[in-house]
Amino acid sequence: MSLHFAIAAVVSLAGALLAVTQANILHAVFGLAIALVGVAGVFFTLNSPFVAIMEVLIYVGGIAVTMLFAVMLSSVSNPKERESVRRRLLAALVAGLFFVGGALLISHADFGAGKQLTAAWGLEQVGRDLLGRFNLAFETLSVVLLLAIVGAIVIVRKEPTMPADTVPADSDEEAA
Repeated sequence: MSLHFAIAAVVSLAGALLAVTQANILHAVFGLAIALVGVAGVFFTLNSPFVAIMEVLIYVGGIAVTMLFAVMLSSVSNPKERESVRRRLLAALVAGLFFVGGALLISHADFGAGKQLTAAWGLEQVGRDLLGRFNLAFETLSVVLLLAIVGAIVIVRKEPTMPADTVPADSDEEAA
């Protein structure tokens, strides 16, 4: 195992731990972003710079930032009652079992010999396909992210409330 891979893995695990242990949702989103940057580092060490850059652009730049906008625009209340220790231990046990099961599956799997990259997966060809053949999907994704941000703003925006006995200034009564 190389030193670069170990550093990227530690950053990813530290960010993941930060994401799941923080009570403040804003800090948890920052932990998620750190974990995703660590995963991008792992992709760099696996000689896949395109996937690493896409990881940073799409996940850190798009999803984590969108989550930050949603958290900052919404009024998140911190409830005083906490989950019981028993429920948290049960959740940790279930998550640990899933982790151990996945690790055992991966460690005993036969992935076969690695394949050589073909020209179809080259950076130039992926770029041409993304802006050519898959342009509609690429642009649709950007519109969906934009709509998510606008939707968060509309949901959070508070309309000024008027008392029931007042009449708006631009009503028909003034015109008469």
